[in-house]
Amino acid sequence: MGSSKRITIRKFVVYICTLGVLACAIPHERLYSIGLALVLLGELVRIWGCGHLRKNQEVIMSGPFAHVKNPLYVGTFLITTGFCFEASNPDTYSKYILYVFLPVFFAIFFFYYFPKKVRVEGERLRKRFGEKFDEYDRNVPNFIPRLTRFGNASQKWDPALLTENSEWGILFFVLAGSAVIFIRFYV
Repeated sequence: MGSSKRITIRKFVVYICTLGVLACAIPHERLYSIGLALVLLGELVRIWGCGHLRKNQEVIMSGPFAHVKNPLYVGTFLITTGFCFEASNPDTYSKYILYVFLPVFFAIFFFYYFPKKVRVEGERLRKRFGEKFDEYDRNVPNFIPRLTRFGNASQKWDPALLTENSEWGILFFVLAGSAVIFIRFYV
């Protein structure tokens, strides 16, 4: 079984938290709309990034990678935030998804997970690509995108890379999760 297919502790926790959010969802029309916009934006960022991502072949500087080093994390962050908005209702217990779960997620993401991933991936890419990665690392932010493009990479978005980078499954689960929360409006 490939490493992307293996169930890790991190994936298990993500699945349990997702099921918990879906089970507790009592959507509020306005919050659902805000959340859906964030979810769709996050998935678009991920699709844009996956269509440029050629893992371990080169330092990727095209598409969103010309603006931010970690567009897939940015997309995932937007999706998670969006799901929390979609599932919350300030008039019910589901408000705790927004007021407790989301801040805990932010804390874990920004103080533990993201810094660790940036360090580990940075070390791996530095060993593999040397000065080319160092220049990219100095000029492109980790999370908040720069407005101007870095570099002059001309690689085009390739839809075949969505399959190679397993984005179709993510897209399915993101759309299914939003649909489940939407259906909760009527149940």
